[in-house]
Amino acid sequence: MKLVRILLLLTPLLIFLSCSQKSKVTADAIYSNGKIYTVNENHPWAEAVAIKDGKFLKVGSDSDMEELKDESTEVIDLNGQFVMPGITDMHAHPFSGVDLGTGSMNLNNPADKEAIISDIKKYVQAHPDKDVYLGGNWNVGGLFNGDSPDKKLLDEIIPDKPAFILSQSGHSAWVNSKALEISGIDENFQNEGSYIFDRYDGTNEPSGTVRESAMVIIMNNLKYLDPEEFAPLFKTELERYSKYGITNIQPAEGAATHLLGAAILEKNNELNVRLFPALDWLTSQLRVTNDEETEAFIDDWKSYETELIKPHYVKIFADGAADSHTLLLSKPYDDASETYGSMYLPLEEYRKAILNYHSKDISVHVHAMGDSTSTLIIDIFEEAEATFPESKGVLHFGHAPFVKNEDLDRLAKLKKVTINFSPMLAVPHPQMKIFVETPLGKERHQQQYPVKTALDKGLIAGFGSDFPSSLVPDPNSFYYMHGWVTREVPGQPELGTINIENAISVEEAVRGFTLGGAQALGYNYASIFGSIEEGKSADFIILNQNILDISKSDIYKTEVKKTIFRGVEVYSEK
Repeated sequence: MKLVRILLLLTPLLIFLSCSQKSKVTADAIYSNGKIYTVNENHPWAEAVAIKDGKFLKVGSDSDMEELKDESTEVIDLNGQFVMPGITDMHAHPFSGVDLGTGSMNLNNPADKEAIISDIKKYVQAHPDKDVYLGGNWNVGGLFNGDSPDKKLLDEIIPDKPAFILSQSGHSAWVNSKALEISGIDENFQNEGSYIFDRYDGTNEPSGTVRESAMVIIMNNLKYLDPEEFAPLFKTELERYSKYGITNIQPAEGAATHLLGAAILEKNNELNVRLFPALDWLTSQLRVTNDEETEAFIDDWKSYETELIKPHYVKIFADGAADSHTLLLSKPYDDASETYGSMYLPLEEYRKAILNYHSKDISVHVHAMGDSTSTLIIDIFEEAEATFPESKGVLHFGHAPFVKNEDLDRLAKLKKVTINFSPMLAVPHPQMKIFVETPLGKERHQQQYPVKTALDKGLIAGFGSDFPSSLVPDPNSFYYMHGWVTREVPGQPELGTINIENAISVEEAVRGFTLGGAQALGYNYASIFGSIEEGKSADFIILNQNILDISKSDIYKTEVKKTIFRGVEVYSEK
């Protein structure tokens, strides 16, 4: 009887011990002995992380990890290497990188006219069966006579098939006669708003340079790659992003082919980034401004959503670029004293579109460059937030190089507004003198991108490369960080600085490319990624140097040794 009582007393304890053993959680992998910058303000540094099912199970010291090990746990010794969260690129063009680069002719010497012609000839000779010739990367400014490439030069190489070659800035393109013919563009077609076709002097005949939204007319009449063709090319393009530690991208562009091609990669476990496409509203299939059409569009849009592809955004071009005089300014252009520029469309069209999308929980990503453009768009943002305070979408400024200080104050008061800045547009690169200083003058050239001012006012800001329109041959995140911290062209301090008063700290630059980007995307994505915290996706990168403990002049020399996305290594240096 005594034995029975003892057994009865021991049974609960045995059950407890048994359950405890069964419920013990162990890590799939542990990275230890590192210098881990978490971007978590409460716990900015750690030695080690444990990963389970693609998420951070534990973030802390090496000793914290001991209880999470068993014989199946992979243990990786970081050997003191610097680790930070995976990078979020808030404004890039990876789809165009395929359409006009990886999957087509990528002009290797964009500032050399003869080299460009040679590249085109070589590509055509190597691909005689193409139905359409797409390409990109020629430089605006002094390369061609009057900065306007001639269709006749392209006709000599490609006479009987359409050709479309995007400029490096992304705001103009060079086309041949066949592309104009297929699109119905002749001397009778009138320029209107942002639909700009250059003409031969003294005539109304299109010369072969198309600018801004006129490019959409041409592209809509050309044959795109189908999703099956696009997928492997896109995989190759994204490998460039993984090399530089990028785990989240907002493509500021996109069509159904792109999303379906990306979905093929995801289905095959080959999509190594998250995508948050902001699809272009100015294309014919997306430009909807009434409730009925917007509702139908959103219903269709949701069918493209997957675990890694979140097309909750629409991109709206409010204006263009300084070199094409398509920014609306409060003071006239320096090289055209009677010209103030203009927005692409009547203001009321932008108002209807922004209000409609915001009311439907769709985030609006607005390309707004001119100071007057920015003021008018902020007016609409204020109305949208006041009218639809419960909207889940964000109202997002893209670029904003010349936004006024008083307008930053207005933005800072809004709860749903976020912003992104593009670093390589804010350094004194010689090409930027052509893009900005020539049309706007030295004073405005030096006032670009009030990044520190915006951050000091409390604005939520993410940073974007704008690659491949960024004057950098790769989406190198550390070139861009270097630009923000020094306001110099990386490796060329002799060229001087732009708006050095708005340089930011290295910590601020890292945050803008990580947690800041996640916050700027909205929809509570900052709870999923952006920092190294328990419960968040295990997205992180291992670097060759501690960027917080080196000379600022060496930031651009930083290299990614490994990129880990959702706990899986997706890039390792060779």
